[in-house]
Amino acid sequence: MRFQSVHGLATTGVMDAVTWTTMTQAALRDQRDPMSYNVVVVNQALPQKLKLYQNGKVIFVTLVNTGISVAPTENGTYPVYVRYVTTTMSGTNPDGSHYSDPGIPWVSYFHGGDALHGFIRASYGSPQSLGCVEMPFADAQTLWPHTPIGTLVTVL
Repeated sequence: MRFQSVHGLATTGVMDAVTWTTMTQAALRDQRDPMSYNVVVVNQALPQKLKLYQNGKVIFVTLVNTGISVAPTENGTYPVYVRYVTTTMSGTNPDGSHYSDPGIPWVSYFHGGDALHGFIRASYGSPQSLGCVEMPFADAQTLWPHTPIGTLVTVL
């Protein structure tokens, strides 16, 4: 996905003919990925924390909130597949009511409707979301440039 994104291709994560041809041409020209290799690790043990690794070294740590028991954040490793500087998030609460939250900043979707993003809460470090990984606005802004499409997010 990251290669496709860097080369202006559809970010499907599938090795189709166009991706293969573009990758072969890049290899023959010795073109390298211009970005560092970043990985995000979200630890759901209390207090919940996110660590950003750049080329194998931790460069950023913040407290986060993950999903509540009826809407958990699933463990696993997932690629960031779409990003927004700001967006409206909407869906259904556990009680069946609808929510629509405009102006959610620094959003990187990584698994279905789950995303890394800024969200205002009284505290951070415990399950409070509907599956997303929430953090203070300033921390989400710091993280966002390091989560281009294809960045792996591991939830433990």
